[in-house]
Amino acid sequence: MGFACALTVLYPGQYPFDSAYQLWQARHGIYSNITPVPMIGLWSLLLHVFGNPASLLCLNLALFWAGLGLCFQALPARAWVKVSGVLLTGLNPLALVQMAHLLSDAHMTALLALGAGLLVQSLRTGSRMAILAACLLLVYAGTIRQNALVAIVPFGPLVLMALKPRWRMGTAAVLVSMIIAGTVTLATGMTLDRMLATERRDLWPMLALWDLAAISVATGELLLPPFTHGAGLDVEELRETGAFNPVSVTSLFSSSRSGVNNGFIEPYSAEQRWTIAKAWWKAIADHPFAYLSHRGRTASLLFGRQSGQAPHGIAYYQARTDYRDNPPLPAAWFANAQGRLYRLADQLSSTWLFSALPLVLLNAGAFWLAWRRRGGAEGAFAAGISASALLYAASFLPLAPSAELRYLTWPIIAALPAVVFAFSARSGKHGEASTPLTSHAP
Repeated sequence: MGFACALTVLYPGQYPFDSAYQLWQARHGIYSNITPVPMIGLWSLLLHVFGNPASLLCLNLALFWAGLGLCFQALPARAWVKVSGVLLTGLNPLALVQMAHLLSDAHMTALLALGAGLLVQSLRTGSRMAILAACLLLVYAGTIRQNALVAIVPFGPLVLMALKPRWRMGTAAVLVSMIIAGTVTLATGMTLDRMLATERRDLWPMLALWDLAAISVATGELLLPPFTHGAGLDVEELRETGAFNPVSVTSLFSSSRSGVNNGFIEPYSAEQRWTIAKAWWKAIADHPFAYLSHRGRTASLLFGRQSGQAPHGIAYYQARTDYRDNPPLPAAWFANAQGRLYRLADQLSSTWLFSALPLVLLNAGAFWLAWRRRGGAEGAFAAGISASALLYAASFLPLAPSAELRYLTWPIIAALPAVVFAFSARSGKHGEASTPLTSHAP
């Protein structure tokens, strides 16, 4: 029911510029690793089979709702509590508008939801097939974004717990399982990149130049290396033109009069990249408070409430962007219902209901409670998914290239399941394990 409602209202999804560019890549088989290529490769396969760009939305929602169903089915609670949990998690306006994006964030979240659902079912039944499927989905999810790896590592101990339900894990086993999860995911991502990517660019210089621009504006001294920008660029131009914008890195490369090279169309040489790296680290070392102020401001725009005076972060996209020879996108099935959803989202976008901070705090509270009750499967599962959400959210503090709420789709979705599983866990005494979900024979 939830899947049908979501698909009916959201179809054919939202296509901001990044979606349109990735759709073009999928149609032509030209894969740039500006964003990791596995999702684009899958989208290309879906286009060959179905011929409809919204097929990725259908897949995302199917994975997402199947994962929610499996998660809450394993919850030791009454049926109405389980159904309510599924619907509250998946049909609230914030979740709907984030999952409508044809972007890597929604795809990764759908994969993590199903992987987590299969994993908690394997804790309950001992199914080796469920464990294998969960591992495949989680490893694939870890290849979808450059920082997705940190969201996968906390699932390592859960996989080990599913494989060895009667074995008490020590600290060494937990660390080894996390290292294995990270290593396998990293190796898989590198392999898929080598297999699929036809154009390779380094993404980090873009982030470095944005940080350098921020520190330049704060200190009044232009710190960007001369070869990265046109003649005449100075700090005043960065301010006047809005080329430095704490909301998004893209303004730096599109708004200045003199021009700044992002390194995509005209790649930087190895020597130039080294010069950028040295300038970046020197600026941070020389002006740590300016750097922290910049990162703190972006974090407040990303995590906080989008109210008060501008600038504001980007809560969601409602777009059908054209790009090159992409064909017209499918029409919405129920345009009136979709319009009402986005009018409601617009009204809520300046409230705490459309802020990530309360949900990140819920994940933190769930982790604290679950850690105290981690002896049983419910507590371990809650600790695992909340840790995944928290680590992933924390990675954006130094790495966010803009204040787009879509980046935090996984922490937003993980919050309610983490909380209810943490509260359902039973406390063990003196380090003893509490009653687990697992019901299979030893």
